[in-house]
Amino acid sequence: MKKKGKIALCLLAAVFLLTGCMSSNAAPLDESQIHFIQFDEIEEGRETVEITTSVGTIKMVLFPEEAPNTVAHFKKLVNEGFFTNMRIFAEADSHTIISGATDETGGQGKLVTEDEKPIKCETTPNLWHFSGAVSVLGYQENRFSQDYVGDSRFFIIGNVEPTTQMVTDMEEYGYPLKVINAYKEHGGYPQYTGAYTVFGQVYEGLDVVDTLSEMKTTGNYKELSDVVIEKAEMSTYHSAEETSA
Repeated sequence: MKKKGKIALCLLAAVFLLTGCMSSNAAPLDESQIHFIQFDEIEEGRETVEITTSVGTIKMVLFPEEAPNTVAHFKKLVNEGFFTNMRIFAEADSHTIISGATDETGGQGKLVTEDEKPIKCETTPNLWHFSGAVSVLGYQENRFSQDYVGDSRFFIIGNVEPTTQMVTDMEEYGYPLKVINAYKEHGGYPQYTGAYTVFGQVYEGLDVVDTLSEMKTTGNYKELSDVVIEKAEMSTYHSAEETSA
C-alpha cells in the first residue's frame, strides 16, 4: 500500500469529498451532518463477516447503506470463497493488514465487478479510517487522474494511537473539529481519507489484527510468512457473542 505523506491528501481548504474519492468537486462539510456509525451499537441480526486465521478470528460489521457497491462486491467474493487461503500482508508501523496484495498495481489482477467495471470510491462523512476500520484497497484509474477505484483487496487498520503530529496536520488541513476529536479518542489513520472506501468496522478481534500486523514478514511487499486467511464467512450479529476486541 502506498503511504500518504501528508494528511492533506484529499481534505483541502476544509472540505470533505462527498462527490467521489480524490475529486476536485468537493463540498463544505457541515459537522452536524456527521454521525460516526462505526461506533453505534450493532443491531441484532446485522450482517457481519468472520475472517478466520490461525492466530484468531476477526469479526466485522458491514455498512451497505453507506457503501452499497463495495459491500455487494465484497459479499459476493466472500460467498464464492475468494478469500480462502489468501495471503496476508502487514505493515507494522501503521498496524495494518492487507489481503491478497502483491504490488501497487493490483497483483490479484485488478478484479472488478461482474460487469467488468471498477468500483468507484464511495465516500461519506459517517465513515472514517479510525482504528478497526475495514477499507477496500484500490488504484488510480490512470496516471493523469486523481480518482481512485476499488478492487478485490481489503485492509484493516489496527489500534493506532493518535499522535500530536497527526492532530496538528489535521488541524492545518481543515479537518472538522468533530472528526479531529474522534481521532483523538479512537486513533486511526486519517492519511487514507478520500482515497479508499471504508465499508466495515471490526467489533471483535482487533487484537488479532494487531498481532498479525507485527508478525514476521518476507519479501518487498511484507507478506506474512506463516499465516493466511483460512476462510471468510458471512454471519449475523448477536450481542451475546460480543467480547472485548
